[in-house]
Amino acid sequence: MKIEEKINIFRKTIEFFRSKEIVPTIEEENRGWNSIVSEINRTKRKNIFSKKVQYVFWTMSAAAILTGMVLLFHNQYEEKNSPDMLAVYNSINKDIEFETEKIQLLAEDKQMADVENNVTIDYSKSEKKVQLGNRTIDKPQDTRYHQLIVPRGKHTCLILSDGSTLHVNAGTKVVYPDKFKKSHREIFVDGEIYIDVVKNEQAPFVVSTTSCDIQVLGTAFNVHAYSQDGNANVALVRGSVKLKDKQDGELVLKPDELALISDNRIKGKKHVNASDYMAWTKGLLKLDATPLSSVFKRLERYYGIDISYTDEVGTMKIYGNLDLECTVDEVLRRLKYTAPINVAGTGKEQKFVVTKNK
Repeated sequence: MKIEEKINIFRKTIEFFRSKEIVPTIEEENRGWNSIVSEINRTKRKNIFSKKVQYVFWTMSAAAILTGMVLLFHNQYEEKNSPDMLAVYNSINKDIEFETEKIQLLAEDKQMADVENNVTIDYSKSEKKVQLGNRTIDKPQDTRYHQLIVPRGKHTCLILSDGSTLHVNAGTKVVYPDKFKKSHREIFVDGEIYIDVVKNEQAPFVVSTTSCDIQVLGTAFNVHAYSQDGNANVALVRGSVKLKDKQDGELVLKPDELALISDNRIKGKKHVNASDYMAWTKGLLKLDATPLSSVFKRLERYYGIDISYTDEVGTMKIYGNLDLECTVDEVLRRLKYTAPINVAGTGKEQKFVVTKNK
């Protein structure tokens, strides 16, 4: 019952007694009034306490909302203003020697470790350590980006912090964050990788190259994009990807489609057997009317050798498979049975001269 109602009842009671000429004593009036005053005081204290609680509640709520807005703004600002991966790549590669005999793992531009050929580098098992085959190393603190450099003649596998797996071919650099953001994942590649991306709809994955950016959620595809080459391609094995070139041209790929990029522009796509383009991860090189110039360039990177040849030889096209598990001498010997060529030189010398068979 409200206080106002109680006061009205008290007044009507006094009036009733007076109408009946029954006058309550002073003590009875005081008791009744004191009871009402006590109730009023108790209610005031309750209201004051309630107001204090409400004040604290709304203050905390406002602070929480403000904090949330600040964090949201900060995250959005950070996402929008994250450094361009190409700029990051250029900034940490100023003084790094690419022509090295060992696979290098770096924290930005500082050496972390040398890695043996074909050893898996795993970031997914720990936030503070990196697994290198059977050994672990500590990650340096306060490092935003890491870099993997795979020289000619070497190959390795890289598992990122989110579990996405990269097979990294010879002559390739990969730049990636120490830890991905919650709403965005991006790496930079100069060279060739086959990547199987862990699906995360809240954090799209972008593979950035010098010629295009490839946007995915969860998928598997091969990227062949060496900055020193004029051409690049992306072959989709599974899922769906969207390419965006440096002139804002866009292209969506479906499985078994190959995107062709030249001079930083998407030139189109064609239907292929996409598994042929990632066969190198299994030690095979698939050839389908492939010019010998392209074959030799791949062999140079894969084995760390130099091959010189004439323009006439370079335009010859060949078919079939090359077993990259063989020595380079054996691979070139087998090529002689496929194309009318002569090969001079040996793997020990690491230099070969190829001429047309007369």
